[in-house]
Amino acid sequence: MKTSQAKWKRGLNYLWLRFLRLRATPNEISRGFAFGVFWGMFPLPGLQMATAILTAALFRSNKLAAAAGTWLTNPVTTLPFTALNLHVGQAVLGREWSELPSDLRSPDAFLALGSEMITSYLMGCFVVGLVAATISYLIGVPLVSLLQQRMQQRKLRRHRLKSSHAAEHLASRPLKSESLRSGASRSANEGSHHYPP
Repeated sequence: MKTSQAKWKRGLNYLWLRFLRLRATPNEISRGFAFGVFWGMFPLPGLQMATAILTAALFRSNKLAAAAGTWLTNPVTTLPFTALNLHVGQAVLGREWSELPSDLRSPDAFLALGSEMITSYLMGCFVVGLVAATISYLIGVPLVSLLQQRMQQRKLRRHRLKSSHAAEHLASRPLKSESLRSGASRSANEGSHHYPP
């Protein structure tokens, strides 16, 4: 269990670092992430990420951000989002609320829900996905812009620090050369000095 959690943490940390180092604009990154969030709400096992990446490519958005956005729905959040989507869909369509079956691990179990519950669930996926994607985009644009500015400032500080170290190193070279020349001059003077017999 601990090994699995460690792998998850390493994977998420890797994606976060890659996300911070993306060279796309804040709009492209946030738009791609929003597409991922939207498609992540739908019951598309194994196809959420591919659909999000394809949509991002069609709308000139960042594909890595789209893949990351689909992970808003993960093994921990899938059940709460599924229940939320179902109830939102039922409310939008004016249907009576019904509890979600606990076992929806297979496509057969999902199809066994019946057309009314499935349409309610899909309507909820669309509504919740659209709202979540819009919110993620509106928050993402200024947030990504701020993160990119901070990354740029860090790079600039590192560059200035390296430049100052290089300048100090170059400045110390003439002093060393001067000391070597003065030492050589003293040696030559001492060698040419004649003592009386």
